[in-house]
Amino acid sequence: MVMGEQKLLAAFDAVVSDVYEAALVPSHWDVALTSLISHFSPPRWDVAMLVWERLHPATGRFIGAAGVNEFARAGYIAMFAGRQPWSVNGHALPVGKVVHSDEIVPRELFKQHDFYTNFLANWEDEVAIIASLDRHGQDHLGLCMPAPDVGDTSILRHAVTRLVPHIQRASRISRRIGEADLRAANAEAGLDASPSIILTLGPDMELLHANPRAQKWLERTQGVRQIQHRLHFADRQVRSRLEKLAKGHGAKRTETVAITDESRTTFLVAMRVEPNVANDLAGANGGAALLLVGGGRRDVSVEIVERLRDWFDLTPSEAKIAAYIADGRTLEEYANDRGVSINAARFLIKGVFAKTGVGRQAELAALLHEAPLEWQSPIDNFVTTV
Repeated sequence: MVMGEQKLLAAFDAVVSDVYEAALVPSHWDVALTSLISHFSPPRWDVAMLVWERLHPATGRFIGAAGVNEFARAGYIAMFAGRQPWSVNGHALPVGKVVHSDEIVPRELFKQHDFYTNFLANWEDEVAIIASLDRHGQDHLGLCMPAPDVGDTSILRHAVTRLVPHIQRASRISRRIGEADLRAANAEAGLDASPSIILTLGPDMELLHANPRAQKWLERTQGVRQIQHRLHFADRQVRSRLEKLAKGHGAKRTETVAITDESRTTFLVAMRVEPNVANDLAGANGGAALLLVGGGRRDVSVEIVERLRDWFDLTPSEAKIAAYIADGRTLEEYANDRGVSINAARFLIKGVFAKTGVGRQAELAALLHEAPLEWQSPIDNFVTTV
C-alpha cells in the first residue's frame, strides 16, 4: 500500500472514531465535523452543517457544525432552514446520496436566492457538497458543506460518501438515547456563553438583550451608543439599513454591516426575526425584530497557510490554526474567529503538535518564528521524511 493510501485510510479512521464519539457525546459533533474538514477538504472549505430540517412548516435544528457559531446557527434556523433551495431540493434526494450543489440547483438560480445574496455571498460561498443522511417522519437529516468554488472536491466527496453510513448510525444512536435534542431551557445560557457578540433588538432598535461579550463591546465602541434603551448607530447608512430591516420594509431579510473603531472593525450580520420564532429568542420576551451576530474578522494569508501545509504536511485547517499561533494568537481567538468550539480547536492543534514534533503552543510559535513565513520554499530539515 502506497503512503498516500495509508494516510487517507488513517484520516478516514480518525474521522469515523470522532463520529461514533459524537453518538454518545452530542457536543462532539463539532469536533467530528472539524475533523472531516481538516482531513479531506480543499483550502477555504471550512464550514460544515449537520441539520435536521422540515419543509412544511419550514423549520430545523442543528446536530452539529464547524465554522458556524451558536447563534449564527439560530439565525439559519429562523430564516433559511427548510426554505433555501439546497434544503428544498436536497429533501428529495434518496438517503445516502452525496451530490455537488450544482447537480440539484442551477447555480445561476441559486445565486438569485436571498440565502446567497444576503448571507453566503458575504463569504463568497456559492457551491456545496450536500449529503442526504436520514429521514424520520417529515424530517430529513442533511450534511451541507458550503464554500467558494475553488479546489478539486473529488477527495472530499468520496470521503463523505464513505462516511454516510457511519454518520447515519451515530445520529440514530443519539436520537434513541435522547441526547441529540436541543432544549429551549438552555437557550439563554448558551447565548451568554457564546464567544460572539449577540444582540436582540426590537422594531424601534430598542435593546432587548445583549450577551456579556456584546455588553463589553457596547461599553467601548464609538460606533454605537445606547440612549434610553435604544441603540443609535453613528453611521447613518448603517442605521437606515437596520431600521428598514427591523420594520420589515423591503424583501431583504439580512444585512451585513461593519462598525469601525480606530484600528478595529467589528462585522455584524443582522437577521430579521420572523414573528413565529420571536418567542424562542432568549431575553427577547417575544418582541425581537432583529438578531445581530458578530465579531472581529481576522484572516490569515492564503500563501502562509499553503507554505505551512507544504513544510509540515498539515491539513488546510491545521495550517490555518498554526498560522494563528505563529501570529501570537490563542486557541480561544481561533475558536472565536472561525466559529468553532474550543474542543475543535484543541483537536486541530493536537494534529499540528504531532506533525511538527512539539508539545506546547509556545514551542510551536518558536519553531515557526525560526522559519520565516515569507520564505518561498519548504525547509527540509523541519520535515520528517518517512
